[in-house]
Amino acid sequence: MISRKLLILILPLWGLLSCGNSNNHNSEEILNLESQEEISRDQYFRVKAPKECDISSQNRFVYDVMHDSYLWANQVKKVDYLDSNYTSPDLLLHDLKVEKDHFSFIIQEEEATRYFEEGENDNFGFSIKLVALDSINYGLIVSFIYPNSPADQAGFKRGDLIRSINQQNITQENIQKIAQLLEEERQISFGVADIDTGIILKEVTLTKETYPIQTILYSNIDEQLLADKKIGYMVFQDFIDSAIPEIDQLFSQFKTAGVNELILDLRYNGGGSVDVARHLSSLIGGDHVWNNVFHHVNLNERYSKYNFTSYFEAYDTNALNLSRVFILTTRASCSASELVINALRASINNIEVIQIGEATCGKPYGFIGAGLFCDKALYAINMETKNSDNVGDYVDGIFPKCQAKDNILKDFGDPKEDLLSAARFYLKEDRCPQVNTQTKQQPSREIQDLPTSSPFKRLMVAF
Repeated sequence: MISRKLLILILPLWGLLSCGNSNNHNSEEILNLESQEEISRDQYFRVKAPKECDISSQNRFVYDVMHDSYLWANQVKKVDYLDSNYTSPDLLLHDLKVEKDHFSFIIQEEEATRYFEEGENDNFGFSIKLVALDSINYGLIVSFIYPNSPADQAGFKRGDLIRSINQQNITQENIQKIAQLLEEERQISFGVADIDTGIILKEVTLTKETYPIQTILYSNIDEQLLADKKIGYMVFQDFIDSAIPEIDQLFSQFKTAGVNELILDLRYNGGGSVDVARHLSSLIGGDHVWNNVFHHVNLNERYSKYNFTSYFEAYDTNALNLSRVFILTTRASCSASELVINALRASINNIEVIQIGEATCGKPYGFIGAGLFCDKALYAINMETKNSDNVGDYVDGIFPKCQAKDNILKDFGDPKEDLLSAARFYLKEDRCPQVNTQTKQQPSREIQDLPTSSPFKRLMVAF
């Protein structure tokens, strides 16, 4: 069962809003829908969950939700959901989404519960990127590894090059098939190659397993760069419920050590819980943000009477009370990651957000819960978010102050890694480093995302 805490730039599943009194903005906002518009296991806003699970009943549910609570419901086309071409609710959803919606998706309820609530993955445990090695051949480069996952236990490291899958070389012709194998197969043999020569050195067979997610992939405290600065650095990957104790423990260490600058690395973080984003942001800003507006939430015209405002948390002993924060981003930084940036940078907070890297993905939208049906969870965009300055239309991404590229061949925390290096340069010189267009990575080809059919992979990027 998915509880009310399931969010994604997601607000709680069973409903949101229970505002406390006007003098205390710290209580969780719960959406008090009227009885005929509830969010429960049996109903999603005004749409009842199907009692039967044949394809036509499932399609009817998706169709009705998209014409009811979907943020752009008035733009959704009318189709015959009984058409034989719609052999699954996924195909129907794909056809109904508006052009700018790259984010709505359907997954198994079990998978959603495991990831968001239980804090577990069931996969190989690494994120990989695609790189062209020549005009025909491709490789996969490991961008990060979850601790204690099968990939970690097998010794995979960030920057490892994979040349083959099940003894089959990766080429332009079979990229889609390779991506499908990675998503569907439980066991795969990976040909790990030398990064310089491309020669396969060994075969490593991995079997997917369930393991607890460690949401902070790396952290340290730098006391050497500047005499008067203690610089905290954290690579944060998943805005899920289980992240809260990890964040609290790390910020307690930062506070005890006297950290007075923070580099928050969100380069691969695809989003997650609004509550976790708010908690993290409140610990960063501390007394600069306490009880200020965190964000405004707007629904579609039919449900606009339920629009509401969420606030930063109040006092926390581990808050760093920072007047500026460095945030590292790429196009993979999405949703709740963007929410942190947008909320903190609002003028009322007087916090300088120095974003370094690339523009973010551009998702000022989210989901209030999920429509549950036939052991599936439908996440159809039904809310947009704006900060206290009413800024939130960053559909093309939030653009950095300083440009830098993710150097996938340098480990997290390496001072020579390009994103971290740019932040360190700014700390010393109070300006962005000059962009070096001649900087090369090995292999010296553009690194891309691996094509996948699941929008959920924008959020949970590991295979």
